[in-house]
Amino acid sequence: MTNLYTIGEVARFLKISPKALRNYDDLDLLKPHYISPDTNYRYYSYDQFFIIDVIRYLNKTLNIPLDRVKKLLEENKESDNLLSLLESHRGLLEEKIAALEYSKLLTDNLISDVKYRTKYPEKIGIYEQYLMSRNLYYKELDISIYDIDKYVNRNIGNIDNHETDMMCLLFSLSEYKKTGHLMVKGFGIFSDKKLPGLKLKTLREGRYITKSFLYSEENTMSTFNELDKYSKIKDLELENTAFLISKMVNLQACSKYDYCMELQIICYTKD
Repeated sequence: MTNLYTIGEVARFLKISPKALRNYDDLDLLKPHYISPDTNYRYYSYDQFFIIDVIRYLNKTLNIPLDRVKKLLEENKESDNLLSLLESHRGLLEEKIAALEYSKLLTDNLISDVKYRTKYPEKIGIYEQYLMSRNLYYKELDISIYDIDKYVNRNIGNIDNHETDMMCLLFSLSEYKKTGHLMVKGFGIFSDKKLPGLKLKTLREGRYITKSFLYSEENTMSTFNELDKYSKIKDLELENTAFLISKMVNLQACSKYDYCMELQIICYTKD
């Protein structure tokens, strides 16, 4: 037993946790050299120190999952086989890097958004604006606005581009006027890239009557009524589809009722 070391000693010498060593054992990645039948204590040989260091390097430095480390150590060491395993791992690393780059990009967008909101507080009220054409990718719905949280998914379309920090709800103005019930007809995001599995609606370039307001279901309905009244005063025709737009995420908001929304309806002067 003089050439064997307890799990605590190995942990101390190699700066590795006993839990990690037990995990290696449970995965059949590295079995202790000896387990006492009386105490069930694990003991490791000095030669195993080298293997432990290799395992830790592959797992912690190269980010190879332990199940793949086991395969690397157990498989035959022919070049073709090793290349196949390592190239497969490189592909996984590239996917992780791309995901992290995307997360970093969105984080940068959030930082810029917070700075912009601080410098230019959002204005509340009715105004007109000229907007360029936009591509909206959406899924069709026909649900009450009071049920929208059951259907909103900010990961719609498996987004992988940074042009999608705005989300949009679609409404039918004529249906609301007729029934008095505000039904969400679709939910989507704006993107210059095609998003498979979603319908495409191009919001045409033109003049939009708009109101910004703090969200609530009641405020949304009130805004519809206000824009309708405004259009009559200004003698404007409104298109039937209305778009309720907001940022994907506002980290300064404590709830959805702190979100500033913008209701947009394309309009034009009556002949």
